[in-house]
Order: sequence, then C-alpha cells, then structure tokens
Amino acid sequence: MNDRPHNRSVEPTGDFSRFLRIPEGRCELLSARYSNQHFGRHSHDRYALGVITQGVEKLYYRGTNHFGTAGTVVTLTPGEIHDGVPVDEAGWVYRMLYIEPTWLNDVVLQGRDGASHVHLFREPMADDPALANALLAAHSTLATSAMPLERETVLIEALAGLFQRHGVELAGQGRSERDAVRRIRSRLDSELEHNLSLETLGLEAGMDPLYLIRVFKREVGVAPHSYQIQKRVARVQALLRAGMDLAEASVACGFFDQSHMARAFKKVVGVTPKAFRDGLFRAAR
Repeated sequence: MNDRPHNRSVEPTGDFSRFLRIPEGRCELLSARYSNQHFGRHSHDRYALGVITQGVEKLYYRGTNHFGTAGTVVTLTPGEIHDGVPVDEAGWVYRMLYIEPTWLNDVVLQGRDGASHVHLFREPMADDPALANALLAAHSTLATSAMPLERETVLIEALAGLFQRHGVELAGQGRSERDAVRRIRSRLDSELEHNLSLETLGLEAGMDPLYLIRVFKREVGVAPHSYQIQKRVARVQALLRAGMDLAEASVACGFFDQSHMARAFKKVVGVTPKAFRDGLFRAAR
C-alpha cells in the first residue's frame, strides 16, 4: 500500500494563496503555490509547520540549503533566519500552520518549558509520510470544520504528534480518570447545543487539554467533539420525531447551519434529516 502523502483537494492552476485565521490557538493557515515568489531571508515570530504537496522548494536554514519535495514535512523555529525559492518554473505547493509559541508551550507541551521557551528544530525539513498525511488531514479539517471543539482537538493532536516524532517527547500520566470522563460526558450531554472548549472541559475534569483528549478517547472510544456530534444528531432525531422543522432543530442542537447538520446527520444515521423527517411523515400517514 502506498502511504506517501497526497494532496486531498484539487488545487487551482497557477500561483495562488489562501490565508485563514481560526480562534483556536490563534492559529493561522496558509495554502499556496509559488512559482514566481522568491522569499528573501527572514524569520517568523511563530512556528511555521506544514507539508509540501507538489514541486520543490529550496530553503536556506542555519547555513545550509535544504530541498523539500512532495511529502516533505516543514518545521521552522521562531526567530530562525530562512528563505524560500522555487528551483524551477513549476514552483512548489504547500500547506502551512503558523503557531504561537506561548500557546503551544502552555497547551501542547503542558508548560514544562516555560512560556518563553522556543524549541529549536535543527532540521527544517523531514521525510515522514505518516506525519505528512496527518498534518494534511488536520489542515483540511481546521480550514473547513464549523465545530470549535473539533478544530481545537485536531490542532492539539496534530501538534502533539509532530513534537512526539520530531521535537519534545510528551510525558504520559498513568492515573485512571474514569470519574472525570463521566463528568465531561454529563456536561456534553446537558449542554450539547453549546460550543464548549477543551479548556472549559479540562477545568471540569482537572486535566490539560491534550491529556483530556487521550483519556476521553481511551474511555469512550471517540474524541469529545465526535461524542458531541453524536449527541446532537440524536437530539435532532428526537426533535424531528416530535414534529420540529429542520431549521429549528438545527439551531436548537447547536449546529452552525442546516447544511452542517445535514452532513453530520447523514454520517451518523445514513440518510439526510429531510429524508428522515419525510419517512416519519409517510409512516404517520
């Protein structure tokens, strides 16, 4: 089986750039193709992490030229001087995440190195197909998901995986947290229409967000955001059975809009909310 990274969407022809900021971690996302762009030597105040999906980029970093091809994972440290230039007219395509160091230290690295610590990636590029695929999937979800809890979970897990493989090893905690998980489930059940953050759930459980995700998945089998979606879909079914219309049910259950509800509903139930409602109506007749 070929596990080389692959681009999950069809990119437009010619040079392009798409920039997006999300509130979770104040993360910034870039998708771009550059063939005429030559970045002069500069540095960022954030970690620049991502994957090259097409072409070749030449990068100067710590006195050496590096070449990134399709599937290369990019790991640039804040404050480190680098450039970025194409090696031919085809240029390169990549997807990047720009991560604030203080947030990463506090949430992902769990405060072990202090708020001002900057971890040095000695190599700016790595050939790691599994990680590349994980980062591309995370980038896509962060750019498209309407669920804050899902975006936060995906971002933290992706960065934790990156630092486990190429950075700081995350220490484990072996204590059982079943009572805490029960409290989290109870809160998600009772407030399913609210967009609860991992920080809020972590305070409820007495856990940091990354450990919360791991423990919840171990005990429940899915991440908190997936559990929340399933509970919302179950509530939608109940409301539709009671005669509520689709738009009202969507709002009542905390979905971003009706199309968001429909996608989640079909993934869980196997039919659209409209088909489900119409089937109930036909059965009643």
